[in-house]
Amino acid sequence: MTDYDDYDEHTWIATIIGAHGIKGAVRAKYFTDTPDYYLKSKVFFIENAGKLSALKIVRIHQSKNCWIILFDGINTRNEAEGLKGCRLLLPDDQLRPLDSNEVFVHQIIGCSVEDQNGRVLGEITDFLETGANNVYEVRNGDSVFLVPDVPHVVIELNVETQRMIIDPIPGLLGNSAAESDAAI
Repeated sequence: MTDYDDYDEHTWIATIIGAHGIKGAVRAKYFTDTPDYYLKSKVFFIENAGKLSALKIVRIHQSKNCWIILFDGINTRNEAEGLKGCRLLLPDDQLRPLDSNEVFVHQIIGCSVEDQNGRVLGEITDFLETGANNVYEVRNGDSVFLVPDVPHVVIELNVETQRMIIDPIPGLLGNSAAESDAAI
């Protein structure tokens, strides 16, 4: 499971995946559909040993599905390698403004999932990009099932009320108690 929402006012936007070159630059895998928007950022917050600290960006550019970033104070390959696996975050007020039909992934995690009759089926615990369509992982106790993000299954998603209403197609819930109840 991925933990997208563990800071109240910062959002995880990238993870450092390694060093780039010998002068302290890092490669960072980003989690955004609009990476160019963030090329003007001046500071990222880095999570290291469970703490956030600001790192000033000297230079940032996009290269093959990642950013190459040179931070002030990171001057050697060894220092850059030491940051591998660290998460990069931005204050929420610096995130790209969303269109009316868009949401941030961290706003979806934790939403209650219900069927059209109001029966609670579980809670969204993860978000997966599959290529064809996105998929929500839903957990109810020890039971886990996947909900495809397609119009005939996801009837409504309201991040304000933290609620998703679905029309569970046959087999979607597996052998869970929720589907057994629905069959009765």
